[in-house]
Amino acid sequence: MNKLFDDTPYIDKNVVTSYDKAKWKKKFQGYCDSPKIREESAENGLNYCGYWYACDECLGYESRKYPCASSLIAYMNKKGITIDYKNTSEEYLDKLLRLE
Repeated sequence: MNKLFDDTPYIDKNVVTSYDKAKWKKKFQGYCDSPKIREESAENGLNYCGYWYACDECLGYESRKYPCASSLIAYMNKKGITIDYKNTSEEYLDKLLRLE
């Protein structure tokens, strides 16, 4: 086939889009609000709202749709750590939640 007239779209899987970020934020916030994390937080207080390591960056639910995810992003940017927005696995989200 002639490449000059090739109209198949080229999609670079490594490029992070705003859709990827929004999807990741929603998934991370859902993970933070999950019963598993809430029960664990009630037991040891580690990830309880206001006592998590990224809570200093939090502006609360009033100003942001996904406060925990936005706080984590701000915290990671401040520390110079990159987030893999393509990875929404529960293991990766748990690793970020615990900063491992």
